[in-house]
Amino acid sequence: MKHKILAAAVSAALMVAPLTALASLKLGGMAQGEIGYWKDSSVGVTKSQGTNMLDNGAGRLWVSASQKLGYGLKGMAFFMFKVNTVGNSPFDTSAFGVPQSSGEKWVGIAGRFGRVEIGNVASPYKYAGGVTWDGFLYTDLQARGNGGMAEGVFAQNGFMTDSILYTSPNFAGFHFGIAYSPMNAGVNGSAKSTAMTAQHGDYSAALTWSAMHWDVVVAHDHAGAVGGAQTRNPYYQLVGVGNGLQYASSTSLVAPLDEAQNNTKVGVKYDFGVVSVMGQFENLDTAGQHGATHDVFVGVHGHLGSWKPILQVGETMDKYYGPDIKANYVAVGTWYNFKKGFGVFGGFRRTNITGAHGAGLPANAKDGTQNVFSVGMRKVF
Repeated sequence: MKHKILAAAVSAALMVAPLTALASLKLGGMAQGEIGYWKDSSVGVTKSQGTNMLDNGAGRLWVSASQKLGYGLKGMAFFMFKVNTVGNSPFDTSAFGVPQSSGEKWVGIAGRFGRVEIGNVASPYKYAGGVTWDGFLYTDLQARGNGGMAEGVFAQNGFMTDSILYTSPNFAGFHFGIAYSPMNAGVNGSAKSTAMTAQHGDYSAALTWSAMHWDVVVAHDHAGAVGGAQTRNPYYQLVGVGNGLQYASSTSLVAPLDEAQNNTKVGVKYDFGVVSVMGQFENLDTAGQHGATHDVFVGVHGHLGSWKPILQVGETMDKYYGPDIKANYVAVGTWYNFKKGFGVFGGFRRTNITGAHGAGLPANAKDGTQNVFSVGMRKVF
């Protein structure tokens, strides 16, 4: 009996060994639970306050595969599925939650030349500074969408569908990345899919330099005029709880989807060791608007053992409708990382809007203030 078991084990090993030699398969994910106490108030709108519980788009599962091809080349594949850590819906229904099928996914090849990916790819603009500098990313305290950073696929949200991404190797601290979509809407007579976030001619590019404790980023992207739903506008879209703060909603105040967008970002970061200081400026230009919109972000992040205290401030100056709409953002709090992959966080955020209540603006554009106290925990595995 023992010999039969040993023979079966050896046979199984012989079958599996070629597969493991050819490809490396990894599974991973992230789970988060967050409890936030919100208090919103807008001019002419009933005050809204209460406790909210979301994962803010943090929950996800992913699988990656890589395979040596010879000649110094490696074949790769990656799939991400967005999931909801809290509640019984299949995905997070917060302002930053997205359907589970919309995560990053691609097939690619890498070598000394860099790497090429084809699929639903990460925007170089988004990851040049941007989300990588937001210490409260995927929480109620984050900068994007709350007055500190622009959101939208061609800013700091989502991924570019139907695109090709090239990422260069390291050249003396310099990295270059560019994503481009060759996809033509209406191919084979079909209408443009509302699931598309990029189409023919859209691109995102970024140049970064990291050396001697410095990080410098320059990024630009372009979303061309289309006749269907391409992507949300790049301007921050503050959506509160209930009927509270509603300067921008996800439907009535977005920029027309048939206008071209051109966004530019520059940023600088310096790491002193116990603290990192960073600043970022975005210029968001949509055809037909009265003036460019600006987003400014400044962060101070501490590194004190397991503690990571964070202070972030920002300002959005939206000129799309003509009158200046200003949103001021401040968030302060800390992370405590028990061990690699698990941490808890807590903090406070305040977003204040002025200039949104007046002539020339949509009827539901309102001034107001949003205060949020939030605590939560996250596990990356």
